[in-house]
Amino acid sequence: MERTQLVEAARGDRPLDIAITNAQLVNVFTCEAYPADIGIYGDRIAVVGPAGAYKLKAKQIIDGTGKWAAPGFVDTHLHIESTMVTPASYAAGVLPFGTTTSVIDPHEIGNVLGMDGIRYMIEGSNGLPLRVYIAISSCVPAVPGKETSGANFGPSEVTEMLTWPRVISVAEVMDYKAVINGSSKMLGIVQAGLEANVVIQGHSPLLVGRDLNAYLAAGVENDHELRQGEEGLEKLRLGILPLLKVNSHGNHVPRILPTLKQAPFLDIALCTDDVEPADLLENGHMDRVIREMIAHDIDPIVAIRWATLNGARHYHLRDHGAIAPGYYADIVLLSSLEKVKTNDVLVGGKMVVQNEKLIVAIEEPPTTLAVEDTVRVQHPLTADSFRLNAPASSGQIKVNLLVLDKARPTRMETTSVWLNGADVTPA
Repeated sequence: MERTQLVEAARGDRPLDIAITNAQLVNVFTCEAYPADIGIYGDRIAVVGPAGAYKLKAKQIIDGTGKWAAPGFVDTHLHIESTMVTPASYAAGVLPFGTTTSVIDPHEIGNVLGMDGIRYMIEGSNGLPLRVYIAISSCVPAVPGKETSGANFGPSEVTEMLTWPRVISVAEVMDYKAVINGSSKMLGIVQAGLEANVVIQGHSPLLVGRDLNAYLAAGVENDHELRQGEEGLEKLRLGILPLLKVNSHGNHVPRILPTLKQAPFLDIALCTDDVEPADLLENGHMDRVIREMIAHDIDPIVAIRWATLNGARHYHLRDHGAIAPGYYADIVLLSSLEKVKTNDVLVGGKMVVQNEKLIVAIEEPPTTLAVEDTVRVQHPLTADSFRLNAPASSGQIKVNLLVLDKARPTRMETTSVWLNGADVTPA
Protein backbone atom coordinates (compact mmCIF):
# COMPACT_ATOMS: atom_id res chain seq x y z
CA MET A 1 0.00 0.00 0.00
CA GLU A 2 1.30 3.42 -0.90
CA ARG A 3 1.59 5.82 2.00
CA THR A 4 -0.19 8.45 -0.11
CA GLN A 5 -3.49 6.64 0.42
CA LEU A 6 -2.81 6.24 4.13
CA VAL A 7 -2.11 9.96 4.41
CA GLU A 8 -5.38 10.73 2.63
CA ALA A 9 -7.26 8.44 5.01
CA ALA A 10 -5.56 10.07 8.01
CA ARG A 11 -6.50 13.50 6.67
CA GLY A 12 -10.12 12.45 6.22
CA ASP A 13 -10.13 12.61 2.43
CA ARG A 14 -10.42 8.85 1.97
CA PRO A 15 -12.84 6.53 3.82
CA LEU A 16 -11.35 4.32 6.50
CA ASP A 17 -11.75 0.56 6.37
CA ILE A 18 -12.29 0.12 10.11
CA ALA A 19 -12.91 2.49 12.99
CA ILE A 20 -12.61 1.29 16.58
CA THR A 21 -14.57 3.74 18.70
CA ASN A 22 -14.81 4.52 22.42
CA ALA A 23 -12.02 2.15 23.46
CA GLN A 24 -9.60 2.84 26.27
CA LEU A 25 -6.35 3.35 24.34
CA VAL A 26 -3.33 1.72 25.99
CA ASN A 27 -0.72 4.28 24.97
CA VAL A 28 2.69 2.61 25.33
CA PHE A 29 4.54 5.82 24.49
CA THR A 30 3.27 7.69 27.54
CA CYS A 31 2.08 4.70 29.62
CA GLU A 32 -1.43 6.01 30.10
CA ALA A 33 -4.93 4.95 29.10
CA TYR A 34 -7.73 7.21 27.89
CA PRO A 35 -10.85 7.06 25.67
CA ALA A 36 -9.91 7.14 21.99
CA ASP A 37 -10.99 6.26 18.48
CA ILE A 38 -8.69 4.38 16.11
CA GLY A 39 -9.00 4.55 12.32
CA ILE A 40 -7.53 1.79 10.14
CA TYR A 41 -6.86 1.89 6.41
CA GLY A 42 -5.53 -1.26 4.77
CA ASP A 43 -3.07 -2.96 7.07
CA ARG A 44 -2.05 0.18 8.98
CA ILE A 45 -3.38 2.67 11.47
CA ALA A 46 -4.28 5.98 9.83
CA VAL A 47 -5.56 8.09 12.69
CA VAL A 48 -5.81 8.03 16.49
CA GLY A 49 -7.65 10.68 18.43
CA PRO A 50 -9.77 11.43 21.49
CA ALA A 51 -13.07 9.55 21.48
CA GLY A 52 -15.59 11.39 19.31
CA ALA A 53 -13.21 14.18 18.32
CA TYR A 54 -12.82 13.30 14.62
CA LYS A 55 -16.19 11.63 13.89
CA LEU A 56 -14.48 8.87 11.93
CA LYS A 57 -16.23 7.46 8.85
CA ALA A 58 -15.43 3.86 8.00
CA LYS A 59 -16.76 0.84 6.16
CA GLN A 60 -16.87 -1.04 9.48
CA ILE A 61 -17.33 0.29 13.00
CA ILE A 62 -16.15 -1.72 15.99
CA ASP A 63 -17.59 -0.51 19.27
CA GLY A 64 -14.75 -0.59 21.79
CA THR A 65 -16.88 0.44 24.76
CA GLY A 66 -15.71 -1.36 27.88
CA LYS A 67 -12.52 -2.61 26.21
CA TRP A 68 -8.87 -1.60 26.24
CA ALA A 69 -7.09 -1.33 22.89
CA ALA A 70 -3.47 -2.47 23.25
CA PRO A 71 -0.78 -3.18 20.66
CA GLY A 72 -0.36 -6.82 19.67
CA PHE A 73 2.13 -8.55 21.94
CA VAL A 74 5.70 -9.11 20.73
CA ASP A 75 7.49 -12.28 21.90
CA THR A 76 11.18 -11.35 21.72
CA HIS A 77 12.66 -14.85 21.94
CA LEU A 78 11.19 -18.33 21.53
CA HIS A 79 11.54 -21.74 19.94
CA ILE A 80 8.49 -22.89 18.00
CA GLU A 81 9.84 -26.44 18.22
CA SER A 82 9.06 -26.43 21.94
CA THR A 83 5.36 -26.30 21.08
CA MET A 84 5.90 -29.49 19.03
CA VAL A 85 3.79 -28.14 16.18
CA THR A 86 4.41 -26.39 12.87
CA PRO A 87 4.62 -22.59 12.60
CA ALA A 88 1.05 -22.49 11.24
CA SER A 89 -0.32 -24.46 14.19
CA TYR A 90 1.77 -22.34 16.56
CA ALA A 91 0.15 -19.21 15.11
CA ALA A 92 -3.29 -20.69 15.67
CA GLY A 93 -2.34 -21.39 19.27
CA VAL A 94 -0.90 -18.01 20.27
CA LEU A 95 -3.07 -15.51 18.38
CA PRO A 96 -6.07 -15.97 20.74
CA PHE A 97 -3.80 -14.88 23.61
CA GLY A 98 -2.85 -11.63 21.85
CA THR A 99 0.60 -12.50 20.49
CA THR A 100 0.90 -11.00 17.01
CA THR A 101 4.70 -10.93 16.50
CA SER A 102 7.29 -13.61 17.33
CA VAL A 103 11.07 -13.59 17.04
CA ILE A 104 11.99 -17.26 16.70
CA ASP A 105 15.25 -19.15 17.11
CA PRO A 106 14.93 -22.47 15.24
CA HIS A 107 18.05 -24.00 16.77
CA GLU A 108 16.42 -27.33 17.61
CA ILE A 109 15.50 -28.11 14.01
CA GLY A 110 18.79 -26.53 12.93
CA ASN A 111 20.71 -28.99 15.09
CA VAL A 112 18.94 -31.85 13.33
CA LEU A 113 18.54 -30.66 9.74
CA GLY A 114 21.05 -27.85 9.46
CA MET A 115 20.38 -24.99 7.06
CA ASP A 116 17.50 -26.93 5.50
CA GLY A 117 15.77 -26.86 8.88
CA ILE A 118 16.16 -23.09 9.21
CA ARG A 119 14.87 -22.65 5.66
CA TYR A 120 11.84 -24.80 6.52
CA MET A 121 10.94 -22.55 9.45
CA ILE A 122 11.08 -19.52 7.16
CA GLU A 123 9.00 -21.18 4.46
CA GLY A 124 6.59 -22.67 7.02
CA SER A 125 5.87 -19.22 8.47
CA ASN A 126 5.26 -17.45 5.16
CA GLY A 127 1.97 -15.59 4.88
CA LEU A 128 0.67 -16.44 8.35
CA PRO A 129 -1.62 -14.05 10.26
CA LEU A 130 1.25 -13.88 12.76
CA ARG A 131 4.38 -11.85 12.09
CA VAL A 132 7.30 -14.27 12.38
CA TYR A 133 10.88 -13.01 12.33
CA ILE A 134 13.95 -15.22 12.39
CA ALA A 135 17.05 -15.27 14.57
CA ILE A 136 19.80 -17.37 12.98
CA SER A 137 21.03 -20.01 15.40
CA SER A 138 24.54 -19.29 16.61
CA CYS A 139 25.28 -22.53 18.44
CA VAL A 140 24.78 -25.52 16.17
CA PRO A 141 25.82 -27.82 17.76
CA ALA A 142 25.07 -26.37 21.19
CA VAL A 143 27.97 -28.22 22.85
CA PRO A 144 30.70 -28.92 20.27
CA GLY A 145 32.29 -32.32 20.63
CA LYS A 146 29.68 -33.55 23.13
CA GLU A 147 26.75 -34.37 20.84
CA THR A 148 26.03 -35.97 17.48
CA SER A 149 24.17 -33.14 15.78
CA GLY A 150 23.15 -33.06 12.15
CA ALA A 151 24.98 -29.83 11.30
CA ASN A 152 27.73 -27.41 12.25
CA PHE A 153 27.19 -23.68 11.73
CA GLY A 154 30.26 -21.49 11.45
CA PRO A 155 30.66 -17.86 10.40
CA SER A 156 30.20 -18.63 6.70
CA GLU A 157 26.91 -20.48 7.20
CA VAL A 158 25.56 -17.79 9.52
CA THR A 159 26.65 -15.05 7.10
CA GLU A 160 24.67 -16.69 4.30
CA MET A 161 21.54 -17.23 6.40
CA LEU A 162 21.58 -13.63 7.61
CA THR A 163 20.62 -12.67 4.04
CA TRP A 164 17.47 -14.82 4.08
CA PRO A 165 13.94 -13.30 4.31
CA ARG A 166 12.68 -11.95 7.64
CA VAL A 167 16.02 -12.57 9.40
CA ILE A 168 16.60 -9.86 12.02
CA SER A 169 18.99 -11.34 14.57
CA VAL A 170 21.77 -13.73 15.51
CA ALA A 171 20.12 -16.10 17.96
CA GLU A 172 21.17 -16.67 21.55
CA VAL A 173 24.95 -16.95 21.88
CA MET A 174 24.88 -19.85 24.34
CA ASP A 175 28.56 -20.68 24.19
CA TYR A 176 29.48 -17.60 26.19
CA LYS A 177 32.65 -19.22 27.49
CA ALA A 178 33.94 -19.55 23.92
CA VAL A 179 33.21 -15.87 23.32
CA ILE A 180 34.99 -14.84 26.52
CA ASN A 181 37.98 -17.05 25.69
CA GLY A 182 38.31 -15.57 22.19
CA SER A 183 37.06 -18.50 20.07
CA SER A 184 37.55 -17.55 16.44
CA LYS A 185 34.40 -19.47 15.47
CA MET A 186 32.09 -17.78 17.99
CA LEU A 187 33.59 -14.33 17.58
CA GLY A 188 33.30 -14.80 13.82
CA ILE A 189 29.59 -15.62 14.14
CA VAL A 190 28.97 -12.56 16.31
CA GLN A 191 30.99 -10.41 13.90
CA ALA A 192 28.83 -11.67 11.02
CA GLY A 193 25.79 -10.37 12.88
CA LEU A 194 27.42 -7.03 13.57
CA GLU A 195 28.34 -6.60 9.91
CA ALA A 196 24.76 -7.47 8.91
CA ASN A 197 23.51 -4.85 11.40
CA VAL A 198 21.21 -7.26 13.23
CA VAL A 199 20.63 -7.73 16.96
CA ILE A 200 22.87 -10.22 18.79
CA GLN A 201 20.91 -12.26 21.32
CA GLY A 202 22.63 -13.35 24.52
CA HIS A 203 22.41 -16.38 26.81
CA SER A 204 24.63 -16.14 29.88
CA PRO A 205 23.06 -17.36 33.15
CA LEU A 206 24.87 -16.08 36.27
CA LEU A 207 27.62 -14.40 34.23
CA VAL A 208 28.99 -11.34 36.06
CA GLY A 209 32.16 -9.30 36.49
CA ARG A 210 35.01 -9.09 34.00
CA ASP A 211 33.74 -12.15 32.13
CA LEU A 212 30.39 -10.44 31.61
CA ASN A 213 32.19 -7.34 30.35
CA ALA A 214 34.16 -9.46 27.89
CA TYR A 215 30.98 -11.14 26.67
CA LEU A 216 29.22 -7.83 26.10
CA ALA A 217 32.28 -6.30 24.48
CA ALA A 218 31.87 -8.86 21.68
CA GLY A 219 28.53 -7.25 20.75
CA VAL A 220 25.82 -9.12 22.69
CA GLU A 221 22.74 -6.96 23.29
CA ASN A 222 20.13 -8.86 25.32
CA ASP A 223 19.76 -11.85 27.65
CA HIS A 224 16.76 -14.05 28.45
CA GLU A 225 18.65 -16.31 30.88
CA LEU A 226 18.91 -14.17 34.00
CA ARG A 227 18.76 -16.18 37.21
CA GLN A 228 19.34 -13.80 40.11
CA GLY A 229 18.49 -10.20 40.89
CA GLU A 230 22.01 -8.84 41.42
CA GLU A 231 23.14 -10.50 38.22
CA GLY A 232 20.24 -8.89 36.38
CA LEU A 233 20.91 -5.46 37.84
CA GLU A 234 24.57 -5.64 36.80
CA LYS A 235 23.55 -6.61 33.27
CA LEU A 236 20.97 -3.85 33.15
CA ARG A 237 23.59 -1.31 34.22
CA LEU A 238 25.98 -2.53 31.52
CA GLY A 239 23.46 -1.96 28.75
CA ILE A 240 21.92 -5.42 28.36
CA LEU A 241 18.20 -5.53 27.61
CA PRO A 242 16.78 -8.17 29.98
CA LEU A 243 14.18 -10.37 28.29
CA LEU A 244 12.19 -11.55 31.29
CA LYS A 245 10.33 -14.79 30.68
CA VAL A 246 7.73 -17.14 32.11
CA ASN A 247 7.31 -20.54 30.47
CA SER A 248 6.87 -24.28 30.86
CA HIS A 249 10.32 -24.72 32.37
CA GLY A 250 9.96 -22.28 35.24
CA ASN A 251 9.77 -18.70 36.37
CA HIS A 252 12.81 -16.75 37.58
CA VAL A 253 10.98 -13.43 37.71
CA PRO A 254 10.35 -13.47 41.52
CA ARG A 255 14.12 -13.68 42.11
CA ILE A 256 14.99 -11.03 39.51
CA LEU A 257 12.42 -8.29 39.20
CA PRO A 258 12.40 -7.01 42.82
CA THR A 259 16.11 -6.22 42.52
CA LEU A 260 15.80 -4.72 39.04
CA LYS A 261 13.18 -2.34 40.43
CA GLN A 262 15.93 -0.70 42.50
CA ALA A 263 17.07 1.01 39.31
CA PRO A 264 15.45 4.41 38.76
CA PHE A 265 14.65 3.50 35.15
CA LEU A 266 13.85 0.07 33.74
CA ASP A 267 14.28 -0.85 30.09
CA ILE A 268 12.92 -4.39 29.84
CA ALA A 269 11.30 -6.63 27.23
CA LEU A 270 9.45 -9.92 27.62
CA CYS A 271 9.51 -13.37 26.04
CA THR A 272 8.36 -16.96 26.50
CA ASP A 273 11.35 -18.98 25.18
CA ASP A 274 9.78 -22.45 25.60
CA VAL A 275 6.07 -23.20 26.03
CA GLU A 276 4.67 -26.72 25.70
CA PRO A 277 1.24 -27.25 24.08
CA ALA A 278 -0.82 -28.18 27.16
CA ASP A 279 0.78 -25.37 29.16
CA LEU A 280 0.00 -22.89 26.37
CA LEU A 281 -3.65 -23.85 26.19
CA GLU A 282 -4.10 -23.78 29.96
CA ASN A 283 -2.02 -20.77 31.00
CA GLY A 284 -1.68 -18.58 27.93
CA HIS A 285 1.29 -17.08 26.16
CA MET A 286 2.63 -13.52 26.32
CA ASP A 287 -0.46 -12.52 28.29
CA ARG A 288 0.77 -14.80 31.09
CA VAL A 289 4.18 -13.11 31.10
CA ILE A 290 2.48 -9.70 31.36
CA ARG A 291 0.34 -10.93 34.26
CA GLU A 292 3.49 -12.02 36.08
CA MET A 293 4.88 -8.50 35.79
CA ILE A 294 1.61 -7.08 37.15
CA ALA A 295 1.81 -9.55 40.05
CA HIS A 296 5.11 -7.87 40.99
CA ASP A 297 3.49 -4.43 41.14
CA ILE A 298 4.41 -3.31 37.65
CA ASP A 299 1.72 -1.01 36.29
CA PRO A 300 -0.30 -2.96 33.68
CA ILE A 301 0.38 -0.41 30.94
CA VAL A 302 4.11 -0.40 31.70
CA ALA A 303 4.06 -4.20 31.54
CA ILE A 304 2.29 -4.01 28.17
CA ARG A 305 4.93 -1.56 26.95
CA TRP A 306 7.56 -4.15 27.94
CA ALA A 307 5.64 -6.73 25.90
CA THR A 308 5.24 -4.53 22.82
CA LEU A 309 7.14 -1.34 22.03
CA ASN A 310 10.38 -2.16 23.85
CA GLY A 311 10.95 -5.42 22.00
CA ALA A 312 9.89 -4.01 18.65
CA ARG A 313 12.28 -1.08 18.94
CA HIS A 314 15.10 -3.32 20.15
CA TYR A 315 14.84 -5.43 16.99
CA HIS A 316 14.45 -2.36 14.76
CA LEU A 317 10.95 -3.50 13.77
CA ARG A 318 9.66 -0.24 12.44
CA ASP A 319 5.89 0.32 12.71
CA HIS A 320 5.46 -2.52 15.23
CA GLY A 321 4.52 -2.44 18.89
CA ALA A 322 2.25 0.59 19.30
CA ILE A 323 -1.08 2.05 18.26
CA ALA A 324 -0.21 5.21 16.33
CA PRO A 325 -0.48 6.61 12.78
CA GLY A 326 1.62 4.64 10.31
CA TYR A 327 1.99 1.61 12.57
CA TYR A 328 0.69 -1.80 11.56
CA ALA A 329 -2.88 -2.33 12.70
CA ASP A 330 -1.96 -5.16 15.09
CA ILE A 331 -4.39 -4.52 17.93
CA VAL A 332 -5.58 -6.52 20.92
CA LEU A 333 -8.93 -5.60 22.46
CA LEU A 334 -8.84 -6.58 26.12
CA SER A 335 -11.96 -7.15 28.20
CA SER A 336 -9.82 -6.77 31.35
CA LEU A 337 -6.63 -4.75 31.64
CA GLU A 338 -5.53 -6.16 35.02
CA LYS A 339 -6.16 -9.77 33.96
CA VAL A 340 -4.84 -9.15 30.42
CA LYS A 341 -7.93 -10.91 29.07
CA THR A 342 -7.93 -10.96 25.28
CA ASN A 343 -11.29 -10.61 23.58
CA ASP A 344 -10.49 -9.67 19.97
CA VAL A 345 -7.30 -9.54 17.90
CA LEU A 346 -6.61 -7.71 14.65
CA VAL A 347 -3.47 -8.32 12.60
CA GLY A 348 -2.79 -6.00 9.71
CA GLY A 349 -6.28 -4.57 10.02
CA LYS A 350 -7.99 -7.97 9.75
CA MET A 351 -9.96 -9.52 12.60
CA VAL A 352 -8.38 -12.91 13.36
CA VAL A 353 -9.76 -13.51 16.86
CA GLN A 354 -13.27 -12.52 17.92
CA ASN A 355 -14.87 -13.16 21.28
CA GLU A 356 -11.76 -15.15 22.32
CA LYS A 357 -12.05 -17.52 19.33
CA LEU A 358 -9.84 -17.82 16.27
CA ILE A 359 -12.07 -16.98 13.29
CA VAL A 360 -9.64 -17.48 10.39
CA ALA A 361 -8.44 -20.69 8.82
CA ILE A 362 -4.65 -20.95 8.91
CA GLU A 363 -3.31 -23.14 6.14
CA GLU A 364 0.10 -24.79 6.08
CA PRO A 365 2.35 -22.84 3.67
CA PRO A 366 4.16 -24.88 1.03
CA THR A 367 7.66 -25.99 2.04
CA THR A 368 10.52 -27.73 0.27
CA LEU A 369 11.74 -29.86 3.17
CA ALA A 370 11.58 -33.65 2.85
CA VAL A 371 11.96 -34.99 6.39
CA GLU A 372 13.11 -38.56 6.78
CA ASP A 373 15.83 -40.57 8.51
CA THR A 374 16.72 -37.74 10.90
CA VAL A 375 17.58 -40.12 13.77
CA ARG A 376 20.56 -42.33 13.02
CA VAL A 377 21.34 -45.11 15.49
CA GLN A 378 24.90 -46.36 15.16
CA HIS A 379 24.30 -49.70 16.91
CA PRO A 380 21.20 -51.90 17.36
CA LEU A 381 19.34 -51.01 20.57
CA THR A 382 18.36 -53.55 23.20
CA ALA A 383 17.33 -53.28 26.85
CA ASP A 384 20.98 -53.70 27.82
CA SER A 385 21.84 -50.55 25.87
CA PHE A 386 20.13 -48.52 28.60
CA ARG A 387 21.53 -50.45 31.58
CA LEU A 388 24.30 -48.85 33.64
CA ASN A 389 26.67 -51.45 34.95
CA ALA A 390 28.46 -50.68 38.20
CA PRO A 391 32.19 -51.38 38.31
CA ALA A 392 31.67 -53.60 41.38
CA SER A 393 28.90 -55.67 42.95
CA SER A 394 29.43 -54.31 46.44
CA GLY A 395 31.22 -51.57 48.33
CA GLN A 396 31.32 -47.81 47.94
CA ILE A 397 31.53 -46.21 44.49
CA LYS A 398 31.23 -42.69 43.11
CA VAL A 399 28.53 -41.75 40.61
CA ASN A 400 27.89 -38.62 38.55
CA LEU A 401 24.50 -36.93 38.81
CA LEU A 402 22.79 -34.28 36.73
CA VAL A 403 21.15 -31.85 39.15
CA LEU A 404 18.18 -29.74 38.07
CA ASP A 405 17.77 -26.52 40.05
CA LYS A 406 15.27 -23.84 39.03
CA ALA A 407 17.57 -21.14 40.37
CA ARG A 408 20.68 -22.27 38.48
CA PRO A 409 21.65 -23.97 35.23
CA THR A 410 21.68 -27.78 35.16
CA ARG A 411 24.93 -28.94 36.74
CA MET A 412 26.85 -32.14 37.41
CA GLU A 413 27.66 -33.36 40.91
CA THR A 414 29.53 -36.39 42.17
CA THR A 415 28.23 -38.43 45.07
CA SER A 416 28.95 -41.79 46.66
CA VAL A 417 26.67 -44.81 46.99
CA TRP A 418 27.01 -48.22 48.64
CA LEU A 419 26.44 -51.30 46.55
CA ASN A 420 25.17 -54.43 48.27
CA GLY A 421 24.04 -56.87 45.67
CA ALA A 422 20.84 -55.48 44.18
CA ASP A 423 20.47 -52.76 46.82
CA VAL A 424 21.86 -49.27 46.31
CA THR A 425 21.91 -46.82 49.23
CA PRO A 426 23.45 -43.36 49.58
CA ALA A 427 26.83 -43.32 51.31
